[in-house]
Amino acid sequence: ILQLPSSILNARLPGIISSVKGTSSFHKSQMKTVQVWVLSLYSMKVAFGFTAQLPLSRLQSSSKSSPKRRITSLDASLDVIQPSYELTSVFLALSTAFIPGEAGSLAIGNQPKLAKVGAVLLGLPIFLFSLFLAYQATTLRFTFDDNEFSLVKSDLSSTGENVVVGGENRWAYNSFVNYAFFPSETFPVLVYFKETQTPESQWMVGPGEMANSPDAIAKGAKPGQVHFFPVIGDPRAMKAEFISHGCAKI
Repeated sequence: ILQLPSSILNARLPGIISSVKGTSSFHKSQMKTVQVWVLSLYSMKVAFGFTAQLPLSRLQSSSKSSPKRRITSLDASLDVIQPSYELTSVFLALSTAFIPGEAGSLAIGNQPKLAKVGAVLLGLPIFLFSLFLAYQATTLRFTFDDNEFSLVKSDLSSTGENVVVGGENRWAYNSFVNYAFFPSETFPVLVYFKETQTPESQWMVGPGEMANSPDAIAKGAKPGQVHFFPVIGDPRAMKAEFISHGCAKI
């Protein structure tokens, strides 16, 4: 964690921590976890140039705020979905639960060696995954123009060919046969969509084998190429765009 100026530690942390202490009796080691979490969030802000938003921010956001920014080019209008760091914040907070501290700071109890093993085997991978999500949200964007949904770089340049099935990461709306958010729209971790633009020879690659199985088709699924992406953009804005552009949904 970065060494932060004393002014930040003195001005910001006491207010956050005291508000937590005021709600319940707080164990000393748990207090350490809160401090590390806050410092981690600030460090990620410094490293990636963003302010992480917790899911609670959905309740606090102003109705006047726009979930996307509008860019108009000469030949088409382009909606660029604002990046979302809510998923990053969730996994970052989850990783801090495994930070070893004084006896009783973890569910492991008073076994500090076991606590350290848990931190390395469980907490560290989750923390690294949160950094990966932060990097993805910072460097990639979901865009919607008049005809296509795309995954591009933050400067709106192409991401190149899809690493799984090839072809550029651009899909026509009229090729969509379904889309959804998993595990749910209230807690979206992955955005899913299925399209028929990709050559049919690729449809059975990866999860497509299950999604296009005879059993899945018999239950109402439409054949096509399956795509999953982590929700690194505002899911509410993405859903609104899918609807406004007439993307098919089962």
